[in-house]
Amino acid sequence: MRKIFKVGDKIEIVRIDRRTWEEKDVQYISKIADIKDEYFYIFTPIKEGVYVTFYIEEIVRVYKVSNDGVWMFDGVVEERFKEPEYMIKIKQISDIRKIQRRMFFRLPINLDIFVKLLSFGQMSRENLSRENSKENHSDDEFSEGKIVRALTKDISGGGVCFLAQEEFEIGDLILTKIPIEQEELVLKAQIIRKERVQHPTYRFMYGCKFVEARQNEIDKIVRFIFVQQQKMRQKGLL
Repeated sequence: MRKIFKVGDKIEIVRIDRRTWEEKDVQYISKIADIKDEYFYIFTPIKEGVYVTFYIEEIVRVYKVSNDGVWMFDGVVEERFKEPEYMIKIKQISDIRKIQRRMFFRLPINLDIFVKLLSFGQMSRENLSRENSKENHSDDEFSEGKIVRALTKDISGGGVCFLAQEEFEIGDLILTKIPIEQEELVLKAQIIRKERVQHPTYRFMYGCKFVEARQNEIDKIVRFIFVQQQKMRQKGLL
């Protein structure tokens, strides 16, 4: 197999939660300084003018975006250096694998959304209704039950992270109503991460993955992200 990661490659690093093996929300940009067997020497990322602190034995995920897709592997931080430059030594602990580009980029954006917890009875009725009609979720599914206002932190083709006052549990299935491309997409999602936050309005932050999303729904989200990326690049934010 050809060598995917090379010295000088621009990469992105994401911290991994050891308990859930889920990605945390912040992505750090860096470059590969050297590679020796399964060890990667990576320049320590800088955020807001300060070197980012990675801890020994911390699990991270390393991404590289290339013309033929997005490649990634998991690693563990083994050493930190200050000389001759600030670097971290990461040991590769997984195979290098390719993922779909559209699922990769998480757009940090604040959108006012609505969330509704699905009960088992509601899930059964909605799954049957959707299967029979072959249509997307609709506003009708928000006509009953407790509706919660929330605020997105970021969104990708694979899921959404949002802040809410209401308490949900990991594993809960929810419906989300998200304003995308001049319309409101109603998408089913599952909560995979939950954190308490210090915020004047909201108590919790939730990381969710979309469930049973149709291709046209994902495409709308990806187009929205692409347009926002272009605007951010024009402003020099990317």
